[in-house]
Amino acid sequence: MGSRGLIGLMGMVGCGLLMAAGIVSGADSQLELGKFQARGGNITAVGISNDGSYLITGEDYGQVTLWNVKTGALMQKLMGHSREIFAAAILADGKRGVTCGDDDLIIVWELATGERLQEIDTDGAIPLALSCSPDGAFAATGCYDGRIIIWNLATGKRAATLPHGAQNCGVRYSPDGKMLAAGYADGEVIVWDTSNWRPMRSFPPADDASVGALGFTMDSRLLVTGNQDGEGFVWDLASGKEVSHFAGYANPEASPSPPQAPVFPGSRIEPDNRTAVVFVLPSPDGSNILAPIQDETPQFWDTKTGLLLGTADWYEDNRFYIARFGFTYPSASYTPDRQYIATTNENFAQVWRCSFTPVPIPQ
Repeated sequence: MGSRGLIGLMGMVGCGLLMAAGIVSGADSQLELGKFQARGGNITAVGISNDGSYLITGEDYGQVTLWNVKTGALMQKLMGHSREIFAAAILADGKRGVTCGDDDLIIVWELATGERLQEIDTDGAIPLALSCSPDGAFAATGCYDGRIIIWNLATGKRAATLPHGAQNCGVRYSPDGKMLAAGYADGEVIVWDTSNWRPMRSFPPADDASVGALGFTMDSRLLVTGNQDGEGFVWDLASGKEVSHFAGYANPEASPSPPQAPVFPGSRIEPDNRTAVVFVLPSPDGSNILAPIQDETPQFWDTKTGLLLGTADWYEDNRFYIARFGFTYPSASYTPDRQYIATTNENFAQVWRCSFTPVPIPQ
C-alpha cells in the first residue's frame, strides 16, 4: 500500500455522531471545562476560538462539528469532507473555521450557518498540518511532499509555495503574524518571513529527529521546538542562538535497531521505548513551557535554564496526540492568551483552563 493509502485508510474507518458528555464543574484539580465524545470514530483534529467559547472538531471519517464549550451544545454539523480530517482551526474573527483533510480539500466555513465559503482543492498536495494567520487572512498547510502552501482564504488562491525536500510535520504562525515556523521530518526547522516568504532562520536537526511541535512566545521573540525523540529547544529568533534545551529520550538505553512503526520517518528508536514532544505551549510571559510528552505526564520546563519545574495537574492518563500509521502529529489548540487549551484523546476532545503553576515532582 502506498503512503497515500496508509494515510487515507483511517478516513474509511468508523462512523457515528458526536455528542457532548457534559460540562465538568468544580473540577479545579483537573481544570476541565468540557468533554466531547465521538461514537464509533476518533477525533483527529481540534481548534478553539480565541475567547475559548467555541470548539471545532474533525474526525477520521470526515465529520466536522462546532460546539459551544460553555454549554456543551452541538452548534453545527459541517458537511463537506469525505475522509479523515487532519487539522482544524477557528479564525480570529470567531465567525469562520478552516479544516483540511485526506480528501485534498481545505474548506473555509461560515460557522453560524455551516455554509462553505471556500472549498479549495489542493490538487494532490496532502495537507497534514495547518496554521492560520492572526488576522485570519491566510492559512498555511504543511504537506506530505514537504511543501508548505499559503492560501488566501478570501479568494481560495495560492499566495505562495515553500518547497522542502522532507515531509512537513508542523507549521505555526507567530503571534505578530510576521513569521511562520515549519518543522520537517529530517529534523530541520525553518522560520519564514511572511512579508516575502524567504527563510529568516534555519535551525539544524537534533539527531535527525523529526520536528512537529512548534510554539512562539506571545512577544514572538522565542520559538520552542519539540521532536520525536522527546527533546525540546528554545531559540532566540533575533540572534538565532539556542537559549535552552530540555527532555530527551524516554528510555536512553533504547535499542537503535530499525523501528517497526516509527513516530516520524527517520526515527531510530524502538516504538515501545521512544517518546515525543507532541506540542509545546509557552507561558504568557515566556518564562516556562508546558510540553506534553507522549505516554508521559506533561512537564513544565524553565526556558532560561532548561530545568524541569514540575508536572501538569490536569493530565491524568490523557494523551495529547493522534497516531496515524506510524506518524504522530500535534492535536492540540490553544487560545492566544494561553488561558484555554483543547486536546484530543482518541475518540473524544477536551477543553481545559490552562494553568502554568507546576505541581512539584514527587521525590
